[in-house]
Amino acid sequence: MDRLIVSLIIINIAIYSYSNAFFFLAPYLAVRGYSAASAGILVGAFYAATTAVRPLGGWITEHAGVRRSMIFSALLCLVCALALQLYEGPFLWFVGVRVVMGVGYSIFMVALTTYQALSVAESKRGLAFVLVSVGSLVPMFTVVPLTDYFVRNDLGQFYYLLPIAAAAVSLFLALRLRPAKNPHPSADGSPMKWGSYGDLFRDTPAGKIIFSCFFFGLCDSSIVFVGNVFLERNLVPSWFIFSLGGGALIIRIAGRNFFNRYSRTAFAGPSFLLMALCLLGVSAAESPASLVAWGFFYGLGMGFAYPAHLAFTADLAAPPLRAKASALVHFSMDLSWFLLPLYMGFGSSLFGTQTAFRLFALLCIAAAGMVTWMWLPEGKFSRGKKKSS
Repeated sequence: MDRLIVSLIIINIAIYSYSNAFFFLAPYLAVRGYSAASAGILVGAFYAATTAVRPLGGWITEHAGVRRSMIFSALLCLVCALALQLYEGPFLWFVGVRVVMGVGYSIFMVALTTYQALSVAESKRGLAFVLVSVGSLVPMFTVVPLTDYFVRNDLGQFYYLLPIAAAAVSLFLALRLRPAKNPHPSADGSPMKWGSYGDLFRDTPAGKIIFSCFFFGLCDSSIVFVGNVFLERNLVPSWFIFSLGGGALIIRIAGRNFFNRYSRTAFAGPSFLLMALCLLGVSAAESPASLVAWGFFYGLGMGFAYPAHLAFTADLAAPPLRAKASALVHFSMDLSWFLLPLYMGFGSSLFGTQTAFRLFALLCIAAAGMVTWMWLPEGKFSRGKKKSS
């Protein structure tokens, strides 16, 4: 396998381990006596920061350089994780640390996606986006079940050690990466001139990208909701998460060549729709076997939906626009990750956890149907390779 792709897989494992370590933050906080609303604010603060900083992350990536942006942001993530381990202070201090963590994570992800979009050649791009996204699944088999175990067995003293280790590994790997190589250099050999956000909205289907990424992100962020849903039924959430990771891993490995042969944008809608339907199905699950079954099929959808949406950065934007396209994609997905914890906290208080979750699943199904229709393989921007040259 290409050395660059292997490096990107490993660094994805590290940075996703950092964020996934907090998937069970709400149940962890509940054990420590926080209300559902307070837990929702603390979970949402991280995603609010990642959302707000995405456009700035694109600017920093362009001006500071891709690799330097990754090093700086990984260091920021490490400092914040250490701060939580050493001193869990008042509520507002906790919120502040979560905000700064979100800033660091946001910049890192924009820089990492830009690095991948610029460095991987077109002939390998589809395969690369699928294989690299495999790295995002590894923490579901390792970090997420471990945090679930810590929460359910009152071992909170070990909880924050996981994001500390993940941030440290991310920093180490960022230091070892080679500078990004643009496979589309300027004709005269001069440095590439970055485009503006105006260029991005004029030359790409930016409105469709925002809509598709936002509602896909909303469905994907359900992972922070299901913990409370299943715990109320005395079910183990990690069974669902573990099985969805298995389904996503299988489809990405077995179907990896589809991303090179067919339009990548065409996969975005149907795979998202499968995820949404599985959310509605799992809302009625009452046994471990049903959690595993619905989780597996949810993972099959997520296995293609996530890399299909990330590939928008390279497939629908020319090289000078890819840093800003990366920021736009992540901004749209992160906005939903910020909003869902707030709905999780306040919606559960109003309607009850189970009803709030079913209403959320129905919204995802309606949005997925619209996304599927929107990316039908016809029209100016429907084919995944339209802007890749």
